[in-house]
Amino acid sequence: MSFSYPAPKNYPTDYFRAPLNIPLVLSGSFCELRSNHFHSGIDIKTRGVEGYRVYAAADGYVSRIKVKPGGFGKAIYIRHPNGYTTVYAHLSKFNEEIDAYVKKKQYGRESFGVDLYPDAKQFTVTKGDKVALSGNSGSSGGPHLHFEIRDTSTEHPLNALLFGFEVEDSQAPDIQKLAIYNMEPGSGPLPNPDVFDVSGSGANHSINQAIIE
Repeated sequence: MSFSYPAPKNYPTDYFRAPLNIPLVLSGSFCELRSNHFHSGIDIKTRGVEGYRVYAAADGYVSRIKVKPGGFGKAIYIRHPNGYTTVYAHLSKFNEEIDAYVKKKQYGRESFGVDLYPDAKQFTVTKGDKVALSGNSGSSGGPHLHFEIRDTSTEHPLNALLFGFEVEDSQAPDIQKLAIYNMEPGSGPLPNPDVFDVSGSGANHSINQAIIE
């Protein structure tokens, strides 16, 4: 049985700047398995504190502002002219202009939780503009910045590490198990996988039992 997959896309690696001015050290990776979902972005450590300036990754405009007690907490979505949208979540505070706008909407609706879609000309940003301060709002287990890059047309999250960010990573993965799924066309919903124990280290690993085809 043969399979064909679409060719990998060439993502721009010099278009976006880092959203923080500190070294990028991750506490969570893209597509990491959580209790009930796959992680849709990267979690950037903020040295255990709140209040680091969060910068627009590229020119664009604020297309959405969302505030809720759980989930992303305080979050900003910035739409860029190259077809991507960046997301900044678990913020402690928006910049002065956005913060005043959000508070006015909250008081007007008598609600802490708001989901706002400003006009495209209301909050335009230039690459490197301060848009917020990092925090620990929403369903966050500690101070950090959740950062995403999405395809604007589909809103599908993409792996931000494909866009040229330099991330400090000195710890090799520890492979413990291998899961094999049946991906044949027409096989229906994703079935339970066959799981095998793995042993080894570095570039040398082996499966501890035979795989029956």
